Amino acid sequence: MEEHKNTIEDINLSEKDRTVKILRVAAGWDLKEYDGENIDVDLSCFVLDKTGQTREDGDFVFYNNLKSADLSVRHLGDNRDGMGEKDDEAIIIDIAALSYDIYKIVFVVSIYLADERDQNFTHVENSFVRIVNEETDEELARDDMTELFEDATAVKFCEIERIGSEWHFHQIHEPLPGGLKQAAESYGCLIASIG
Repeated sequence: MEEHKNTIEDINLSEKDRTVKILRVAAGWDLKEYDGENIDVDLSCFVLDKTGQTREDGDFVFYNNLKSADLSVRHLGDNRDGMGEKDDEAIIIDIAALSYDIYKIVFVVSIYLADERDQNFTHVENSFVRIVNEETDEELARDDMTELFEDATAVKFCEIERIGSEWHFHQIHEPLPGGLKQAAESYGCLIASIG
């Protein structure tokens, strides 16, 4: 099944920095003035094989599963308030250690318990994802999400893809009406309940 996406940019990360072995994918956001309950935005990723599916549920890396099945992808922890001016959440990817049957890693930003709390991305601004060489701290790519996603509660933000021996970064910006659960199911994860 061909997934619909709006690819805006392609950056060859391997060409941009031939020394890169470990990537940090970091996300940040600010919360608009809001009278309701605190908004908890989360960064998650799906580690995919050549069929575009996870190999097992452990390939869904998020706040309840901080490491991929092969331990090459790890989430640095959940930030529940988005406070501060820098990165709010980050995922580390050891691309040198990734299994050869991994072709793509897709990143999703979502709002925890969005439906129950009547929250969506109209309450969030200045969202970004940036790709950094973890060893040198050099920023290789940055994606500022400037679109208005209205009532979306999750957005497929970007991906990195193995093309031959090189890794490429692509912007996507695809709203997911069914939230993070929809993304998990579309990538073959059998997750009973996700906020």
